[in-house]
Amino acid sequence: MIFKLRHPKYHLHGFTLLEMLVVLVLVSLISTLLLQSLSYILQLRSHLQVHLDDLQHGAIQEAWFRSTTAGIITDYYDGKNIFQGTEREFSGLTLNPLEANLGALSPFAWQLQTEGGRTSLRYRKSDGEYWEVASWTGEPGTFRYMDIQGKWHTQWPPPFFSETPPQIPRFILLEAQRRQTAMTWMVQLADRNIARFDNRGKD
Repeated sequence: MIFKLRHPKYHLHGFTLLEMLVVLVLVSLISTLLLQSLSYILQLRSHLQVHLDDLQHGAIQEAWFRSTTAGIITDYYDGKNIFQGTEREFSGLTLNPLEANLGALSPFAWQLQTEGGRTSLRYRKSDGEYWEVASWTGEPGTFRYMDIQGKWHTQWPPPFFSETPPQIPRFILLEAQRRQTAMTWMVQLADRNIARFDNRGKD
């Protein structure tokens, strides 16, 4: 379509159909690229948020595990809560229970339970109730225990030990794999490897 001005020297041309089609194609391509970029950014943000949540929750869960485990102390020689450990669970006495005030001596346990390809890290309170503290898919994980000679064991007390093993290990290690990320929590026990002085029944 052509529009003519009154002056014969000047002619005003409109867009042809081909030019309009080219413009529409370019606009469509640019819009597609923008939408794809926006979708990628949203996906990246979603994945980043998941990792940030994992880091935040993982830090809290690790702090709980470290606090209760570092607070492990020995029991009487004939006590009911002498420390015991396997690859899947350990139990004993702690001065840092999750359900009571700091310094309140309480029996407790940490347990790894795997069901349907998912592993749960559970805390057992003094009344026997379990709390699920963390869960993940991947490697189920194991507990390991270091003796005074620096050797690691999957059971405590070690079944084959050259000397009488102390009541508690030097270190406790939790190894697992969470969302393709290695999870290694190692805790040094602060208490000395001696049994509690038994003054029960004495004035």
